[in-house]
Amino acid sequence: MRYIKIAHFLSLDVVWGTLAFQALIHEIFLKELPSLPEQISLGCAVWGIYLLDRMIDRKKGIHQDERHLFQSKHGSVVQILLFVLLLLGGLSLVYLDLRLIFFGFGLCAWMLIYWIAWFYGILSHIWFSKEFLTAFIYAVGVGASTWYRLSWSIWAISTAILIFLLVLQNLAMYTLWEREKIGPLKFNDHWKHILLGAELCFVILFIGLIFYFDEKIAFMPFAITFAIQSWIHYFSKNKLASRLWGELAYCSPILYFAYEFFSK
Repeated sequence: MRYIKIAHFLSLDVVWGTLAFQALIHEIFLKELPSLPEQISLGCAVWGIYLLDRMIDRKKGIHQDERHLFQSKHGSVVQILLFVLLLLGGLSLVYLDLRLIFFGFGLCAWMLIYWIAWFYGILSHIWFSKEFLTAFIYAVGVGASTWYRLSWSIWAISTAILIFLLVLQNLAMYTLWEREKIGPLKFNDHWKHILLGAELCFVILFIGLIFYFDEKIAFMPFAITFAIQSWIHYFSKNKLASRLWGELAYCSPILYFAYEFFSK
């Protein structure tokens, strides 16, 4: 359990969940797993982004949870990790399709603009901007190795929206809980409505997608992740303590691949 907590403090659980969903989306639309360079590049990008995001929070004087405190205590280790991730991610680019590289650089440009705007307080007047933009970037990035290969279709867009809603539920849930701990704020009711709306939209869209796709079992990880997050939202007495399980819920595609392996 100690090692799982350390992995959580370093945001490794987020990386595992992202790679699991990358493989699942690849399997749903392309009927194959992503290549090793595609997995390495995404893993390095996600891990680096989360570590940098915590670093920006610390620079702004924000220490929201144990992850911020842990990474602040081990700042030199985090810097070494970032250097290794930059090196490994850069090497993986050599083996990627040029279209995917351009897709990734475009997403990185959006991420950089978002960071600059957040660091200098440009987005502070738009109270929901951080969570919505994070969910959008995640939904586009997690399936980047799949999206760039597909022609525009309502089903690909709907799946991306499904991921967006799943991540928005996660972010809204913890944002609301953190704000409620500080005290009653005028935006708390807005976040309750956003959270409820995200959950309702997810259920409606999920039902529509499983009716369309023949391999319905492939969408079960979405349902499992949603169910775990909903359980934390409605039944967990300490949502911040349950954050670890909320992040590990994104590893649920592993259950699908285990099912596929043992059912053959």
